[in-house]
Amino acid sequence: MERLSRGYGAILTFFAAIAGVLLFVMMLLICADVLPRNLPAAGFATPTEVAAVGAFATLLLAMAYRALSVKNLWRSLRGSVAISGMILFIIVAATTFSQVLGFSGGTSAMIDLIGGSGLSPAVVLAIMMAVLIFLGLFVDQVSTMLLTLPFFMPVVKRPGIDETRFGVMFLMCMQLGLLLPPHGMPLYTMKSVAPKHIRMGRVFVAVTPYVIFSMLLLAAIFFFPAIATWFPNAVVG
Repeated sequence: MERLSRGYGAILTFFAAIAGVLLFVMMLLICADVLPRNLPAAGFATPTEVAAVGAFATLLLAMAYRALSVKNLWRSLRGSVAISGMILFIIVAATTFSQVLGFSGGTSAMIDLIGGSGLSPAVVLAIMMAVLIFLGLFVDQVSTMLLTLPFFMPVVKRPGIDETRFGVMFLMCMQLGLLLPPHGMPLYTMKSVAPKHIRMGRVFVAVTPYVIFSMLLLAAIFFFPAIATWFPNAVVG
């Protein structure tokens, strides 16, 4: 009887250790992926703060999987510097572009042109969304935002276009840019981790339902703005 109780105790200890390891890994995954995605949107932390937490959790995960080495760390640092440098150059170029537009009067001229064209706010909004979707085929999301917002925001601030509605539709167009070939980076990411017999055309076909659903939701918000504005108005008052 005593041996049987010891055996049960050893089994319970073993499963408790496994559960503890799984819980630890799960918490690291939450810190590395879930929190950085949701805390800034909820307003609980800044992107810089959650990025630091995510980077630290990723280091702990690498240690847990015994993948943390000087070579891998140097490779990660080089990749981070390359991506950060590219984004910073885009921000500098876009800031210069917006400043040139402001000083040259290009933005004011475009607003006067749209105002004198007699187009309704709904038509102007549809044109802006079409431009965003077209740019999403060839340009990444950060570049698209920095290139279009200096033009679009002065137009949106005119009477007739709700800024919350425009913001939701703008972000949905950015998401569509991630799903549309030939520049949809997540599509190439999926192809890189898919089995070798999966061709790129099959990935494009597989994402088609998501594109159609996103387009339908975008059209629904366009024709029924309350879908995008009711909840923020109810929360903010």
